[in-house]
Amino acid sequence: MKRVVKVAGASMAPTYRSGDLLLTRGIGRGGLPRRGQVVVLRRGGTRMLKRVVGVPDDQVEVEAGRLFVNGESVDGRGRVPGAVTAAWRVPTGSYFVAGDNPAVSDDSRVWDEPFVPLDHLEAVVIRWLARARRRTDLKPGELPAAADPAG
Repeated sequence: MKRVVKVAGASMAPTYRSGDLLLTRGIGRGGLPRRGQVVVLRRGGTRMLKRVVGVPDDQVEVEAGRLFVNGESVDGRGRVPGAVTAAWRVPTGSYFVAGDNPAVSDDSRVWDEPFVPLDHLEAVVIRWLARARRRTDLKPGELPAAADPAG
């Protein structure tokens, strides 16, 4: 089933901004999530939007804030000689996820249990629908007027 979701927060910036609308499809339709896809997941009682970085059996490393999967840099930045490295092998039925904005993203890189079980993934983003609109008719410091509930 396809659904529209609205982005909340800055963890996926600059790819997606808060308020953007995305079209998703349920997990299982079209196969399992693949590395690089953006997914909607549940963690505790919170829904999150994150990118799949590691799939089952991948070796994921975080070194000086840089991500490596199976020895390859995720963002093109090289290794840092002498840096402390954390490494994980993604178990069967689980995924390693990260936001595109590491400075603010709450994701597998910092969680005590870094893996997201497949049954916690709800949907895969298949298309961006609309960019968040910014009000340009307001003066600095001015707040928008409340909408008239009578219509």
